[in-house]
Amino acid sequence: MCLCVCLFLLAACGEEPPQSNAVGDLDPFSASPLIAWEAGDPAAGGALFEQKVLAAGPGCITCHSLAPDVTLVGPSLYGVAARAQTRQSGVLASNYLYLSIVDPKQYVVEGFAADLMPKNYATALRTDQLADLVTFLMTLESKD
Repeated sequence: MCLCVCLFLLAACGEEPPQSNAVGDLDPFSASPLIAWEAGDPAAGGALFEQKVLAAGPGCITCHSLAPDVTLVGPSLYGVAARAQTRQSGVLASNYLYLSIVDPKQYVVEGFAADLMPKNYATALRTDQLADLVTFLMTLESKD
C-alpha cells in the first residue's frame, strides 16, 4: 500500500506544470484579440472597476475617473475605447486595453509615472475577470 502511494506521488511530481500565458509571451500586434473580451460581461466588468479594493490592491476606480478631464492618480478613462483605437499603431484596441491592465509598463500615457499601476492583475485576476474588465472598457466611448 505504501509503495502504491509513493509511486502515485512520484508520478504526480513528474507532471508538467500547466501552461501559463506569461505576459512577456503576448504579441500586442496580434491580428486577433489576446483575450476573448467579446464574451465578457460589461456589467461584471463595471462592478470590478467600481471595487475600491481589487486583487489585494487599489481598485480601478481609486485611480481612474470615468468623467471627462478628471484626473486622479491615473488618466481618466472617459472615452478610452475610442482612444485605444489609435493609441498604438497596429495594436487592436482590446489588446491595448488588456495589456495596459496585465503589463502596465508596456503602455504608459504621457504625463503619468510608469510605476504607479499595480502589476499583479495578470496573476491575481482570473481570465474571465480580465475579459469582463476589457469588455467594460470597450463600452467607454466618448459622448462627444
